[in-house]
Amino acid sequence: MSFTKLLGVAWTAWKFAAKRLGPIGGLVVAAVAAVGYVYLGPRLAENHPALAKIIR
Repeated sequence: MSFTKLLGVAWTAWKFAAKRLGPIGGLVVAAVAAVGYVYLGPRLAENHPALAKIIR
């Protein structure tokens, strides 16, 4: 997993959430999305490889 892909996930989550929740809420959502992406990526690769290919 590359750092730029992780930044892309966080940036996209922040842009969507900041419109609804404000900048602080967007920051919280972006942090949760980035952490979820890091921790769920390997688990998806083990259990659902086809889905992991789409997300990565």
